Amino acid sequence: MLAKRPRKSSKLSLEKKAIDNLKQPKVFVPLIIIVLIILAFLLKGLFVAALVNGQPITRLTVIAELEKQGGKQTLASLVNQTLILQEAKKKNINVTQKEIDTQSKQIEDSLKKQGQNLDTALAVQGMTRQDFLMQLKLRSLVEKLLGDQIKVTDQEVSDYIEKNKDTLPTNLKEDEIKTGVKEQLKQQKMASMSQSWLANLTKNAKINYFVNY
Repeated sequence: MLAKRPRKSSKLSLEKKAIDNLKQPKVFVPLIIIVLIILAFLLKGLFVAALVNGQPITRLTVIAELEKQGGKQTLASLVNQTLILQEAKKKNINVTQKEIDTQSKQIEDSLKKQGQNLDTALAVQGMTRQDFLMQLKLRSLVEKLLGDQIKVTDQEVSDYIEKNKDTLPTNLKEDEIKTGVKEQLKQQKMASMSQSWLANLTKNAKINYFVNY
């Protein structure tokens, strides 16, 4: 004798009962708690920096301490960064990724010749590679913004060579020495001018500070 098929209405009734059970607090609340526990475990690094004999040190505590130690300097650096990016955008001046990569490779190759590693050098300074690439971008933008104002004369190059001839490399040709000196003098002028230029930008900018360090 063939077994009877369960009626469709009975199946729907069971499904409805299962849904109703899920809606009951005694079932739903424990489910939420389990989900929260799992999320807390997976995301613990977002809230807790370390456990010392079971006692947590929260990330907020670490951030607050870091702000005490270097908050003012870090905020000033971010303000300067924002001002430079805004000024470059206003003047339609850009730096391509290719330009940044080329500069990065030149520096990395130079360090390798000296037996050093870029990542190690950055770690010593407390910088990430992303920080480093941003610094290269900002420097390039400033050079493009101020480049036309930086002039190094042949007389300045000759005077520098005359005053520092005892310390200059002896294995380079005269043209190579002049090129290197000219670039060095240019960078010195750029550093001096960029400081006053940035100070002027800061003075004329509308900056509202909501945190005092």
